[in-house]
Amino acid sequence: MPITQMKTNYRFSSPALRTAFIDEAASELSEILRKPLPAIMVMLDECSMYMNSSEDTVFFAEFRYILPQEYADNKAAFLKELADRMLSIIQKHTHADPYRVYMQFTEMTREGAWKYTG
Repeated sequence: MPITQMKTNYRFSSPALRTAFIDEAASELSEILRKPLPAIMVMLDECSMYMNSSEDTVFFAEFRYILPQEYADNKAAFLKELADRMLSIIQKHTHADPYRVYMQFTEMTREGAWKYTG
């Protein structure tokens, strides 16, 4: 199961806007990772975050994934696509400065990942 854990100090102005962000992130990840939407887990924590003596919007996201087969010989292209597309969604919904958005990528083996059976 692909898992995305996100943390931010950005406060969504309504639960509907928060849900819209999570929905769009999950849909985008489903497409990028070539996985069915029910197999995508997205977590979002709003918490205190402080960076460079500032409480301006900051965002951290960790992506755990299985590399799609078509990228087996070009992992760098996959990571660029994933990072670019997720940064676009994060900025669209939070207006975070791209220099205050950090992403971590962890590739999992098929044997070490939960298997979606739907």
